[in-house]
Amino acid sequence: MKFSISDWHAVSPFHHTPEDWQKWVAQRRNIGGLPVKDVDLSFLPAMKRRRLSSAARLMFAASWPLLQEDASCPVVFVSHDGEINRSFQLWKSLIQQEELSPTSFALSVHNAIIGQWSLMRGDMSESIALTARYNGLEIGVTEAVGLLEEGASQVLVVVVEEPLAEEYNVAAVRAPFPLALGLIITRGEQVSLTYSTADTGNELLSGELNYYSSALEWITQQITAQPVRHQSAEQGIWQWQIG
Repeated sequence: MKFSISDWHAVSPFHHTPEDWQKWVAQRRNIGGLPVKDVDLSFLPAMKRRRLSSAARLMFAASWPLLQEDASCPVVFVSHDGEINRSFQLWKSLIQQEELSPTSFALSVHNAIIGQWSLMRGDMSESIALTARYNGLEIGVTEAVGLLEEGASQVLVVVVEEPLAEEYNVAAVRAPFPLALGLIITRGEQVSLTYSTADTGNELLSGELNYYSSALEWITQQITAQPVRHQSAEQGIWQWQIG
């Protein structure tokens, strides 16, 4: 499939500018030496900022600058973990036989963040919340291209990940750091994304599959201007080609 990306923006507590991401790539994707600070939500009133969880803050910080304030745009929200820390806190409260917050419970569901996005922007456009075992970015972009084919002029794809807090001592694969990547997908032929299964003659890429690598490898590709990149999948290979 072919499409264009009119703009993109990525944020984390360690990455606030394109220069931060360039430094991260130059340091072999090491966050050491990068200052830690809250993501910028200065575009929102303080009262609205206080209502957002840390995962929601990442989504807003990555996505809001990509759209004009009054623009309507369908959203494909993709997250492996979603509001996992909120969910763990709810479970902890249940175990301790504490009263659960109805608001916190309502905001723990997977589509809660894009619900907040819709309300705060006053945008009733179609929104889709996805999760996947692997390759969340690629699956989200595939969904966005489908919306373009149905008539949308542009689609916001946003990948949001917040690691499970270290206080929960459980066996879990965690994202390397909190991050959000937003892309505006439009019609065009700037980018080609294809998927090939292992039985079509392609060998699987070596190395352990890691869900979180999709967004980070994509950012690296943009910083280093790689024309072609392959992304491992469970039973095949995704190919990203620019130009």
